[in-house]
Formats: sequence, structure tokens, C-alpha cells
Amino acid sequence: MAKYKVLQPFRDIKTDEVYKKDQEIEMTVKRADEAAENLKNHKGEFLERIDNKEGDEGDK
Repeated sequence: MAKYKVLQPFRDIKTDEVYKKDQEIEMTVKRADEAAENLKNHKGEFLERIDNKEGDEGDK
């Protein structure tokens, strides 16, 4: 799991959880990539990785 900072509020379409701006959340890199893909039609970025661990390929 990786840590992310929420840059803009959004609702996770898989869990229906609503994330608020500046909230810190944990999710796999794969799930964060899926969320970014689902949100690409909206303006701006929604997640910023804040832990930047080396060797996270296992999360995908």
C-alpha cells in the first residue's frame, strides 16, 4: 500500500467512499492508477503520492 494526499474531493467508484481535500489515504499503486484513469475527464489532479517508496512494483 502507498500513501496519497487527496488534492481535490472525489468519490471512489469501487467503494463509494468520499475523499476530502487534504485527506491522507492508503491504496495500492494499481488502484491509484485506476482512480486517476477514471478521473482524467475532470480538470486537475486528484492524488499525490506522499511516501515514494523504492521498489513498489509489487503493489501493481
